[in-house]
Amino acid sequence: MASVKGIHHVAISIPSEHHIAAVRFYRDVLGLEELPSPESLAHVPIIAWFKLGDNELHLIEEPSNTERRRKHICFEVDDLIPFRDRLHRNGEKTEDADPIPGRPRFFCYDPAGNRIELLVDEHRA
Repeated sequence: MASVKGIHHVAISIPSEHHIAAVRFYRDVLGLEELPSPESLAHVPIIAWFKLGDNELHLIEEPSNTERRRKHICFEVDDLIPFRDRLHRNGEKTEDADPIPGRPRFFCYDPAGNRIELLVDEHRA
């Protein structure tokens, strides 16, 4: 049976007016190492990605009044297909995600509307 391996990353929304202060806080104050973001996501308003132990923190720019926020938690799993199948069998919808090389993934929502990403990190397999 497919299993969740752990949290891969957390993505949080940052209003554009806090862009510089947010990067300074996470990079300079907390001392997190900044990571390059994938070119395949160049159209996404990514502020920065950071290494967070064995995990990652993603800062995404969004206006304060945005209804559909990009914030989410990402669970690393060992196989996407069984999870997508299980969600569909239980009447849950899934959304394909923009491709990231080496990180096949998709999104779903919990009953309260929280966005959840399921991902296989082929670099850590």
